[in-house]
Amino acid sequence: MPSETERRPAHEPVMLAEVVALLAPALDKPGARIVDVTLGLGGHSAALLAAARPDARLLGLDRDPQALAQATERLADHGDRVVTRHARFSDLAQVLDELGWDRVDAVLADLGVSSLQLDEAERGFSFQRDGELDMRMDPTRGESAADLLGRLSQAELAELLRDLGEEPEARRIARALCRSGEEGRPRTTAGLRAAIVRAVGGRANRRHDPATLTFQALRIAVNDELGELESLLALLPQRLARGGRAAFLAYHSLEDRIVKQSFRSWSARCVCPPELPICQCGGKARAIRLTPGAARPTAEEIARNPRARSARLRALEWVDER
Repeated sequence: MPSETERRPAHEPVMLAEVVALLAPALDKPGARIVDVTLGLGGHSAALLAAARPDARLLGLDRDPQALAQATERLADHGDRVVTRHARFSDLAQVLDELGWDRVDAVLADLGVSSLQLDEAERGFSFQRDGELDMRMDPTRGESAADLLGRLSQAELAELLRDLGEEPEARRIARALCRSGEEGRPRTTAGLRAAIVRAVGGRANRRHDPATLTFQALRIAVNDELGELESLLALLPQRLARGGRAAFLAYHSLEDRIVKQSFRSWSARCVCPPELPICQCGGKARAIRLTPGAARPTAEEIARNPRARSARLRALEWVDER
């Protein structure tokens, strides 16, 4: 009988060809410095190194120790071209300083939860597998989803589900989850999903499982995903070299909206207040958007890898001379 690992489908990096093509000019610079802030299982990084010059170096970050160990082993053949670190986006500036990298030429961020995390029941990310309600991308630190759920008031939980999950039934779900009972608030993925279904019903009038948006909201909160993303975007203007490129893969509207707004502001020529009839800032665009909208995966890729279906890819080239 095949092992659990053998039964799992092979990991396929999302929109791999598109990511490599968008970053290719930056990868072709002599001594290019590449940063993959979401190393995962190393699939994107391996392709970026293959497309880059032999003297290029890659820094790979991941907050998940298990993924980091697997990716480090996968990329070991590249020797000292690769440096990996157990770190969050908000740690990037410190890591770059430690390496002496004042500027970088290519940045990739593949946001959201990884296949490795979804596929392991004990990580608590998926309502399709019963396990402890954990959801921490870095299980060595921070508060679990069960603990977060246990301490929030009904009003706080409703606000979280509305703001981070865009859940239309946020108040009803929060009320159901906060009712005191013999078992208390759910501490397993199956228990949480069952409580949500009892509160709002099954799949009727929904495009997805009724638990989807609640799980999304709790995961984003537990890992401070939006705060970490904003930290990364704030660092780009300081560290991305002129002619450097950045690519971001987002999987839900909250992430994509933050990326889109940053890219739009950097690519704007005029930053004068709208009430001024004539531009007085003499502003120039700091970046050029390489994807006017968001690029989407092909139908063929989605058929091959259903987890790619919600991906939105945005990329830019930095042109500011500072």
